[in-house]
Amino acid sequence: MSTPAEPAAEAVNACALCGTVLAAGTTRCPSCGLHQQLGAREPNPFTRGSLWALAGVLLAVYVVALVVVSLAR
Repeated sequence: MSTPAEPAAEAVNACALCGTVLAAGTTRCPSCGLHQQLGAREPNPFTRGSLWALAGVLLAVYVVALVVVSLAR
């Protein structure tokens, strides 16, 4: 005698990177900012740390340029 099929469990939509539970149709995690179509293998490159590092590099280049120009006079 066969048993009735159990109802399929509802798939929990969670962020692939941080695991935050997401509302249906959400394309970006509100916690970590990962675009869900990218998946966990390709995390969002614009994290807070990487943006600060980029700002620091740009500031260093600007300072070096100022020093070179001031020494050239």
